Amino acid sequence: MQTESVYKDALRVTYIVFLLGLIEFILFTLFMKFRIDILIGVLYGCTFASANFFYLAFCVKKSVTKNENAAKAYMSATYSSRMLATAVMIIVAAKVKCIYIWAAVIPLVFTRIAAYLL
Repeated sequence: MQTESVYKDALRVTYIVFLLGLIEFILFTLFMKFRIDILIGVLYGCTFASANFFYLAFCVKKSVTKNENAAKAYMSATYSSRMLATAVMIIVAAKVKCIYIWAAVIPLVFTRIAAYLL
């Protein structure tokens, strides 16, 4: 039962992330003209932010079953892997020309905003 609750909360965060992404896209479109690279950047950033949050939820659920020291080590290792994945995501957004980097990077803070709203 508690597992479903963790994933339901992660799904709520995903809804908020994509809603904020829609707002971001509308603002970019208002201040700049419509560009497909902005749309791709927003979708890329929101998808990555949501996947990263689901991975965090999975890791927290798994670490609860471990003893204290093992859970700390596990969460530390998964934190490092999530930060490495985020760095790779930003580098890919910077190198690929069909992704507007700012539209891809801004959604990384949306999960924090969504957590405050829940």
